[in-house]
Amino acid sequence: MNWLTKMLLVMAVAALVGCTPENENQPDVTTEEEAPEAETYTTDTMMREEVPECNLILGFESWEPYQYTSVNGEVGGVDIDIAKSAASHINCVLEARQGTWRELLEWMQDGDIDLIMGASMTPARQDYAWFSIPYRNEQFSLFIRSEEAPRYPMEDVEGFLEEGLRVGVVNEYFYGEELQMLMYGSEYSDQFVGARLNELNLARLLDGDIDGFLEDNLVAASIIRRRGLGDSIQRHHIGLPASEVYVMFSKSAVTEEEVMAFNSALRELMNNGYINELIRRYGG
Repeated sequence: MNWLTKMLLVMAVAALVGCTPENENQPDVTTEEEAPEAETYTTDTMMREEVPECNLILGFESWEPYQYTSVNGEVGGVDIDIAKSAASHINCVLEARQGTWRELLEWMQDGDIDLIMGASMTPARQDYAWFSIPYRNEQFSLFIRSEEAPRYPMEDVEGFLEEGLRVGVVNEYFYGEELQMLMYGSEYSDQFVGARLNELNLARLLDGDIDGFLEDNLVAASIIRRRGLGDSIQRHHIGLPASEVYVMFSKSAVTEEEVMAFNSALRELMNNGYINELIRRYGG
């Protein structure tokens, strides 16, 4: 029985208790000794005390400012704050578990985590995961060494590759159908260099191992600012189309009813402006 079913059952019991006649089963006589005062329970009290909390395991990667661990060990970011607020709306508590993106997908398939924020929807992932409604957009751009900018007048990624240049990507990221074709089904496949972590692409770019890398605009800006690399790395005018992102839920651990409840919370956070304000506050 999932947590949502338990909550509805308790509410039904509370309603039945409230319908019991006031004097039913009461004795006709009283004793001289005063009876102890009975403790009163309201429906709210019963729900607080008897309904078990919903616990969800949130898998996250280091992807500042969306998901990260602070120097104090606290997990935060745009996606983390959204997840906490949505979970609170449905009486759930989150437990965070950090890993690489590839590890997160493996854990989700095995049911070791319940949800991942900031995911793209693909047919392969739909085999083992439910998807929420889209709750924000993301856009990736090409980032290059600033000193090389005059050499790169190209207008798209394919033109960049035609010059024999190498592009850094993160393993298992989905960059859209068009780019996926270039990565896995074209003559340029060998020019894509995969990395476990996005920050590795910055190091490779500065070392000359790649000529550019693809990254979410807000993520790249945050890392470049934190590392003081504003003079060394810049965003190129080549960008990928903006795309919607979703919360991904493990089919092995989460029910469709729980996904629907989470969706209701997300809609409220979008409608009241919370998500847009949060993104703005983090620099979006």
